[in-house]
Amino acid sequence: MEERKMRRIIMFPLPFPGHFNPMIQLARIFHHRGFSVTILHTSFNSLDPSQYPHFTFRTIHHKNEGEAGDPLPQSDTSGMDLVAFIRQLRQSYAEPFRESLAVEVSGEEKVCCLVSDSVWGRNTEVAAEAVGIRRLVLTTSGAASFRAFAAYPLLRDKDYLPIKDSRLDEPVL
Repeated sequence: MEERKMRRIIMFPLPFPGHFNPMIQLARIFHHRGFSVTILHTSFNSLDPSQYPHFTFRTIHHKNEGEAGDPLPQSDTSGMDLVAFIRQLRQSYAEPFRESLAVEVSGEEKVCCLVSDSVWGRNTEVAAEAVGIRRLVLTTSGAASFRAFAAYPLLRDKDYLPIKDSRLDEPVL
C-alpha cells in the first residue's frame, strides 16, 4: 500500500464544465484510493485550484497567448464554430502539452498513467508514448454521442462526411 501512495496520475481535461466535472469526479476517486493527482489544464476557461486542495494543478500556456496573434482569445470565442474551436484548441495545446507532460514525468514522484479527455485525440496518446506512460481516455459524452461516433466511419465511407462545400446550401430532408 505504501508504494501505491507514491504513485501519481496526471489528468488532462478539456476546458469545458461538462468535461472538467467528470474528470474531477474521477480524480477524487483516484485520490481516495491513495494516488496523488496532478491536473494539467489550459489557461482557457481554467478551474479554481483553491476549490480542490487535494490536487496539484499545472497551467499550460500556448504560443502567442494573450498577444495580438492569439488564435484562442478569451473574449472572442463565443461566436466561434465549435468544431473549428476544438480543432484550434487541439492544435494550439499539442506541443505545450507534450512539453508539460515530459516535465511532470521527469519529476521525483513516479507517474503511472495519464487520463485524458477523448476530445484531445491522438495528441495525448503520442505524448504519453513518448514519455513511456500509459494513457487512459475518459469519454464524457453519453450514449447518443457514442452512437454518432460509431456511425462516423460508415458516413465517411459513403462520402457523406466531411460535407463538401458545394453541398452546404442543399436542404436537409
